[in-house]
Amino acid sequence: MSVLHVAAMPFPSVQGTQAAVRAMIDAEHEAGRAPSLLTYALAGYELTPPWPIHRVSDVSRDRSLRSGPSLRKLVSDAQLVLAARRLASAERPACIVAHHVEAAAAVLAARARPLVFVAHTALGPELPTYLPERARSLAARAGEALDISLARRADAVLAVSPRLAERLTAACGREVRYLPVPWMIPAPIEPAERKKARARFGFGPLDPVVLYAGNLDAYQGLELLARAFAALLRHRADARLLVATSSSPDALEKALWSLGCMERTTFAPLADEPDRRIAHAAADVACITRAVEGGLPIKLLDALARGVPSLVSRRATAGLSLGDAAIVVADDDAEALAAAALIAIEARESAPERARRGIEYVRRAHAPAAYLAAIDQALTR
Repeated sequence: MSVLHVAAMPFPSVQGTQAAVRAMIDAEHEAGRAPSLLTYALAGYELTPPWPIHRVSDVSRDRSLRSGPSLRKLVSDAQLVLAARRLASAERPACIVAHHVEAAAAVLAARARPLVFVAHTALGPELPTYLPERARSLAARAGEALDISLARRADAVLAVSPRLAERLTAACGREVRYLPVPWMIPAPIEPAERKKARARFGFGPLDPVVLYAGNLDAYQGLELLARAFAALLRHRADARLLVATSSSPDALEKALWSLGCMERTTFAPLADEPDRRIAHAAADVACITRAVEGGLPIKLLDALARGVPSLVSRRATAGLSLGDAAIVVADDDAEALAAAALIAIEARESAPERARRGIEYVRRAHAPAAYLAAIDQALTR
């Protein structure tokens, strides 16, 4: 079965959505299907997958990998319309899977069917975080309207988190089902690798290390992370914060300086898989926050799959049934997040069991078979 995926984004990159899209297409390819991808011209790093990538021409000259709207992206989106129409006519795929709103809008404009719209976030809550205060109310209404319109016009709609599926079902008056993102279990992090990673960042063998790995956009709620780390330092002055990112650190650095904890923070690059692996190898605990409702934090799956004990705010769970695979804390509560970090750090003897539970959760709930079953069910309907 041939499936054409359309993603209005740079690909590949270290962003969570791009990683999720790649994992989905890899799962289809491994199952003996014939997936392909239509995407932007820009790539964050070199990738030669075993399935075809179709790219629009580099008219916009956009070199930004960050999320959010821009005029240059509109140029690439217009190119996607023409390319989707051409590929749908030439290849006649069994279906077209459009990832997120821009891709769905492009496929609808191309009149290419059948269309499965995969929602990766709720644009209503997220879009305002990219804009000035005066424009946020209008942006929220426009984002919500776009979410609903696209979900109603697609032939089937899936969402990458249970909570997003519930939200869209209620908003657009049609069934939106949860699509589990397939996620692989990397090779275990060995003690020697951990020791080497910590030495690379200048951490001592017993320094408690809290990791944040991902983009630094406003919707992530990183002011909360800064306040929680400052609270943790009051109990553990030897704690370290490791921020692995490809985003501009300016806003987070400003928050950390204002709280007096920048000197205990290390920023590291996050350009590829080796960067991601070494950051997780150095960490005692990963922290996942979220300022607004949205999609699925792929960084949570990544940390759990690598066996890193994880703290996650309730909003950032996205409705996943994590059980005891992670420590879930109240939203927007820096003291609660710091207390959870302290518990995880001071109970290091339980880290192997926490690691095992996280890995087993990902293996069970995010297996390729679960993803393929959900896609097939959507196609059948």
